[in-house]
Amino acid sequence: SGTSDDAAAQADEPKSEGAETHFVTAEGLKFNPLVVKINSGDSVSWRNMSTHNSESIDGLIPEGAEKWNSPMSENYKHTFTEEGIYVYKCTPHIGSGMGGVIIVGEPVNLEQIKNADVSGGAGRLVRKAISEA
Repeated sequence: SGTSDDAAAQADEPKSEGAETHFVTAEGLKFNPLVVKINSGDSVSWRNMSTHNSESIDGLIPEGAEKWNSPMSENYKHTFTEEGIYVYKCTPHIGSGMGGVIIVGEPVNLEQIKNADVSGGAGRLVRKAISEA
């Protein structure tokens, strides 16, 4: 029967206790690194956020994924559980292109990202996301 095989496959799945925290540092008007590739269950911690924040961009995260909007000037940590591409911005500085991309597991929403109607700083981030996915 397939049930025991399914149970064995699930037992081999990575558990959340192995989750990692990945760091992104605000440097001037950019985030470093610009693109972070992580596994489902991992967290991203934004540092050095003196005049910055981190906010998900509507329509540029997987459907059903949790949005976030960190307080200004505070370090912030967010855990990602849904696979896909997440494009985020520093709200006051997106006009200067300040934002980044997080790719969690498989880029399941790549077509959604490719079809997004964005320009300016967010448009540059979307092009970077597509090239890295």
